Amino acid sequence: MDSLIFELKYDFVSKRVQLTWKDILYAINRKLLPSDSAIEHATVKVSQGEEYNQTLLDLASLYKGESVQPYLDELARLDSGQDDTILNEKWLYLVLDWVFENKDNYADPLGIVEQIYADFDYPEVIASFVRYMPSDEPPLGTLELNEARLYEKWKDYLDIQRKRFSDTNFS
Repeated sequence: MDSLIFELKYDFVSKRVQLTWKDILYAINRKLLPSDSAIEHATVKVSQGEEYNQTLLDLASLYKGESVQPYLDELARLDSGQDDTILNEKWLYLVLDWVFENKDNYADPLGIVEQIYADFDYPEVIASFVRYMPSDEPPLGTLELNEARLYEKWKDYLDIQRKRFSDTNFS
């Protein structure tokens, strides 16, 4: 199965989670965010009056399309906190949230979930709403009812992750 490429919008992501520089680096390296998102994030940080260093100021001063990588690498290196597992889980949530919100734009949203499941290395946490995975629950009699149950499980996952990642400790 081919990997999906979801380039999310900074505005969408930043309204759902508190972003770190490691988050931004992770997402840009995996093409989940456009590189200009780093400039946008730096501009937000500077405009909020947060304490900033020269690297942050230099990044915020770049024009759209300029290389952000050396600045982003430095800021992510200085960033403490979450490990790669948390980063991966956060971006899994964000991608699935984006697809769920835009599911009417896809002919087969549950097929997209299957591809995301593969792209994120088959995380057990979403297996319950991956269509081809076996279920502990009995069939509901029709394809429509069974799929409705998968969508409900998907929504439940998003609700749990939204609460988890809206908390500042990301545990």
